[in-house]
Amino acid sequence: MRVDKLSIKNFRNFRNFEIELQDFSLIIGENNIGKSNLLYSLALIFSSEISFTAKRNLRVDDINYASVRAFKSQIVENIPNDEIVFPEVRIEVTLSNFNEDQEAVVGDWFTGEWVAEMSRNKAKITYLYSKREDLNKWLNGQKEILNGLIKEDSETTESFFERKMSFIDFPIEYYSYFIFGGDDSTKSIDYRLMRYLKFELLNALRDPEVDLLASGNNSILFKVLYFQTENKLKAVKQQLLNLKDVIKGNTELKELKKEIELYLESISLIGDDTKIDFDFSQMEAVEMLKKISMIYGSDPIPISRNGLGRNNLLYISLLLSHLLKKSDTKNQVSFRLIGIEEPEVHLHPHLQENLAKKIVLGVRDYVQIIATSHSTHITSKLPLDNTIVLFRDNDEVKPYYLFRKIPPKSKVYLQKYLDATKATMFYAKKIILVEGISELLLLPKFFEIYTKNSLEQYGCNIVNVSGVAFKHFLETIKAGFFIKCVVITDSDSNKSKRIAERAYKLKSRYSSNKILIKYTSETLSTFEKEIIDANKDGNGKDLLFEALIATRPIRGKQLKRVLGSNPIDVEKFYSEIDVRDNEGNKQDDYKSEFAINLLNSLNKRDESSFTIPSYIKEAFAFILE
Repeated sequence: MRVDKLSIKNFRNFRNFEIELQDFSLIIGENNIGKSNLLYSLALIFSSEISFTAKRNLRVDDINYASVRAFKSQIVENIPNDEIVFPEVRIEVTLSNFNEDQEAVVGDWFTGEWVAEMSRNKAKITYLYSKREDLNKWLNGQKEILNGLIKEDSETTESFFERKMSFIDFPIEYYSYFIFGGDDSTKSIDYRLMRYLKFELLNALRDPEVDLLASGNNSILFKVLYFQTENKLKAVKQQLLNLKDVIKGNTELKELKKEIELYLESISLIGDDTKIDFDFSQMEAVEMLKKISMIYGSDPIPISRNGLGRNNLLYISLLLSHLLKKSDTKNQVSFRLIGIEEPEVHLHPHLQENLAKKIVLGVRDYVQIIATSHSTHITSKLPLDNTIVLFRDNDEVKPYYLFRKIPPKSKVYLQKYLDATKATMFYAKKIILVEGISELLLLPKFFEIYTKNSLEQYGCNIVNVSGVAFKHFLETIKAGFFIKCVVITDSDSNKSKRIAERAYKLKSRYSSNKILIKYTSETLSTFEKEIIDANKDGNGKDLLFEALIATRPIRGKQLKRVLGSNPIDVEKFYSEIDVRDNEGNKQDDYKSEFAINLLNSLNKRDESSFTIPSYIKEAFAFILE
């Protein structure tokens, strides 16, 4: 069984959201996009934890802000009471692919939606948080308050409207939740059946050190030990009974008993019973478990002395070893839904990548896993067919299913080449695609000169496609990943006709209001030549020669001496960093080294008179729109 569809309405940052899930799903996206809220919405339906049961009665800030504001604006605008729409939170899961045991659990929640390939129905569970009574009296009270407000002379219409909005309460005290199955909203679920469907959440704020000690009833180690060993500790209990006999027969304890009896007799009244003995109180199995902790490694040290990363690995291993069992000794579990927030916490890249591969192997016909992550290392190692990017399209959060609509060739290419660096594109609001290391090094500095701000402040990443494989990345954008993208590339007009036409073809095929293709002029043809031409005299010239001399000390000084006060000859200067023989064959390539040295010069010296090529400024302007 699996949750194959989740619909969320008016819960936190989701106003009207729907996502399709698989046996394993990786949810990624920028900060504050709603990854955690997605998992918490599932917990409102499935979780049996006391903390989540209490949270089913929502607070005002759990209800989508825009929906609350729209509701209040209806009251300010004095809409008739019977036309005012009260927002409700609705979270709905559709279940499919049942085995016989699971079908017995969810059979009462079937819908009319038929799964032809399974010859079976689908099931549905809905959490609904809405007003539970008529609120005409409450609405009239709110409107009466607003009628008493008088617009001040200094107030604009907009500010007076906002002041009115601030006076309106939200009737959260008149709301309650209801969870029902199937299509009948009057049919409450049977909670006795829900105990067969388990939801476990490893949240991002987990404390591995606390959870790896069994001292508390709520720690992970205690829960695992309790469920896996209940009624299996007879041998341990027998040893404790033997210990009781050992204590009674201990010579030292017998002597101590006599001494205490003598003192007790001397200070007691005549005739008082002064006989004593030592009794060993047998521990209950639960209390025995609380004395157990874990150690780690062949040179064992306490958990409290482990590093956070090591404890995080142990924590996840402990929990998954328990959750991936089909049943425990306490309850028969038909289905487990596991949510893992940020499995990468405290782990270095190699451990992140290895853990990512292992998590996928945890999927069973009775286990579904949903992980969220900010890690490019995890993103690049997990199957991208199972990866879903959450992104903002205007004010709405939407899911983007990687590779669902792009051509097979692009899919194969990106699956192979989306390493940790290139995977940053899925966490960005805007991206710049470039073809080489020189652009990757220099464009962030150029952007800083142009805007006085960094690319990161605009949520923009530069992705080096390591050549001219732009189309594979652009197919992903074109298929519906609605972030802004600009390509900065060479026209290569001095090369073969096929290569020279590449930039034009990209522009004709992919240009849109979300994608801009910018390339060098035909006369200059390359990124480096554009930079040289834009700075062939003045302060820019000095900066270029400083970088050239750092790259090629002897040749750079010779060229500077020959040119003197004349402007730079673009071709001669470029030939010093892209060295070719008489036939035009490349001999040495100093372009990346020159880019590093130019970046160093720009960081050290006054860059105010350094000129950014116009095609690059146009690309930056597009990003800033």
